[in-house]
Amino acid sequence: MRKLGNILLLMTAFILHACGGRTAQTKQDPPEAVVEAFNRAITAGDFGKAESLCDKTLMKDFLDNYKEAWEVISAEDSSALAIASSILSEAILDITDIRKADDKRIVCYTLEADGHRKERSATVRKEDERWIVERITDRI
Repeated sequence: MRKLGNILLLMTAFILHACGGRTAQTKQDPPEAVVEAFNRAITAGDFGKAESLCDKTLMKDFLDNYKEAWEVISAEDSSALAIASSILSEAILDITDIRKADDKRIVCYTLEADGHRKERSATVRKEDERWIVERITDRI
């Protein structure tokens, strides 16, 4: 029962705090690809990669919350973490809209994992000629 609780905890953290699909970012990657890559890094526990795709100062709380959930589950039951990570790696991210906002882009998307669905938006901006995530919010 504890394993199930741990899996649900990580899935909840993912749905509440995630965004993002590809693994490598180049200068030419569009904003939506950066959002997807950030998401894949988070779900894989690759926080170094996630940090390289975002503004580490503005996204600090977001990253810290996800790292904490990851570490708690890992310390309590590594097999539960493996199961949750497997489920989350198959999450479906569907880009629903991309809007220009001055020099930034707002990437709206839905995220679905294991029957749970969340609508989110990510604000991305150019830094050193590449897009980075600076904010993720729930859509209302």
